[in-house]
Amino acid sequence: MTKLLSIRVRLILLLLIPSLLYAATSFYLLGENQKDTDSLTTSLYDVTNKSTSLVLNADRDMYQALTAYQLLASGALTADERTRELAVLQENIEQTNNRIRQAAEIMGSHNLLAESHSGTRQSVEQNLAGFHTRFDQWAAMVGGAVQSARLQSDAANDAKQLAAFEEGRERLNEIGEILDEYARTGMETIRGQNEAAARTVYICVGIAVVVLLGAGLGVIRHIMTTIRRIAAITRNVAAGDLRHEPKTRYARDELGQITQSVDAMVAKMKELIGVIAANTQFVQDASSELSGSSKESAAAAEHVAASIQEMTEDVETQARGSVETGKVVEEMSVGIQRVAGNASVIAEQSSLTSHHAQNGNRLLEQLQQQISNILQAVNQLSDSVLALSRKSDQIGEIADSITTFANQTNLLSLNASIEAARAGEHGRGFSVVANEIRKLASQSIESADGINGLIQETRQEIGRVSGAMDTTKEEAGAGSRMMQEVSASFQTILQSVQEMVAQIHATSAIAQEMSASSEEISATMETSVAGSGHILTKSQGIAAATEEQLAMMENISAASEELMAVVKILNDSVAYFKIA
Repeated sequence: MTKLLSIRVRLILLLLIPSLLYAATSFYLLGENQKDTDSLTTSLYDVTNKSTSLVLNADRDMYQALTAYQLLASGALTADERTRELAVLQENIEQTNNRIRQAAEIMGSHNLLAESHSGTRQSVEQNLAGFHTRFDQWAAMVGGAVQSARLQSDAANDAKQLAAFEEGRERLNEIGEILDEYARTGMETIRGQNEAAARTVYICVGIAVVVLLGAGLGVIRHIMTTIRRIAAITRNVAAGDLRHEPKTRYARDELGQITQSVDAMVAKMKELIGVIAANTQFVQDASSELSGSSKESAAAAEHVAASIQEMTEDVETQARGSVETGKVVEEMSVGIQRVAGNASVIAEQSSLTSHHAQNGNRLLEQLQQQISNILQAVNQLSDSVLALSRKSDQIGEIADSITTFANQTNLLSLNASIEAARAGEHGRGFSVVANEIRKLASQSIESADGINGLIQETRQEIGRVSGAMDTTKEEAGAGSRMMQEVSASFQTILQSVQEMVAQIHATSAIAQEMSASSEEISATMETSVAGSGHILTKSQGIAAATEEQLAMMENISAASEELMAVVKILNDSVAYFKIA
């Protein structure tokens, strides 16, 4: 599956997955804390605090009602005071009932009526019923005593009334204890829920760390393996070793494309060097053959010159006397035949030399085109290395963003710890969560530092690869310049050979004319004296052509030597590379 994803997508996923997990964990913690806060507020304020406050106020009203009754029973009040205290008694009795009824409605709306006392096992509903029974009984007894004309000073100390009153207050106290126990149980439940939420957070963080480390190590291993392979290949190429076998399968990402390009470049260089070596050997053989032909042509030209010199002397001798004409004509005929034969040999060797020179020029043009292809492949590889360097810089910027985010998270967790410390006992659980968030932020900073270190190593490897590419480009450029010099030398040789071929053909035509003239001289010995001047003129022309041909042969020989020197340099350059 990872081979179908590009390096950019894998790095984005490497950063996106832990970020999403961290965000989900944070949202989950905030939601759980909000739920715990709402539950705590509802339990302590809406239920426990309000209900307890109403029960305490009802107990106070009961006490105030008892005080008003005791004042009425004392008999020391005036009529106005008695009326006022009687109103206070009735008002407190009514307020007590109202407050208890409100507390019962609150507890009933939150399903607290079924809560029971841990000691007496009496529920809130049973205690409310008992309170109403005893308090209503006491109120009835007090009301009857107050309305009776027989109210005495010791009525306030009636045991039955006091027992009913105290039992009613005891029911209220038991309800308060039930509410306190409910609040304590609610806090323990919330604490347990916070512990469960903390365990869930630890598990999520552990999963995020494992996923991050696994994905990061996988991507880094893939990148480093590719970089090491490319570095080894370019190092061997820089050392002249082209004995590299390409891979059969490549990854479908940028690194796979770079590896495939490097293998293709090495294959092209290996093929090019092989072609250069073969062509160089062919050029060397052609140069050797050209040099030999030039030497033979020079020897033949010298021989022709000597023969013409002899023919000239014979013609001069023939002019002095007709007696020696036959002998001179015979020697001239033999010399002319030798000249014709040598001219034919020279023409054949010159044509073969011209053909080899043209083949060598064409092969050099192909060699120059192959070197240009090498330079293009090296430039493409250099562009790929620059793109990899830019992507490493982008990864570094993302790692810096992670570090900044982790520092802000650490600061936020510190502020949360301060607020939790201000909250006291109620913020202890949130303080633990804040500390865990701070640990998570520290781990994120360490991971980001690790990523930065790996990015620095990647940049160093890229720098070394870039240096190897520059060395390869310099070597290929030097080879291209050398091939241009060889091509120029071949152009000069080709021009010289073409001129030599034209001169040799002219010499061959002259030799044929001389042969025809010698036959005519042999047939017409009577006109030998008159024809001697004509033969002398032609001999001088042949001597001039022969001297010109000799000069051309010397030029061809010099060009052949230069070509041999260039081929030797080219062989030395090709021998630097190992292709088998």
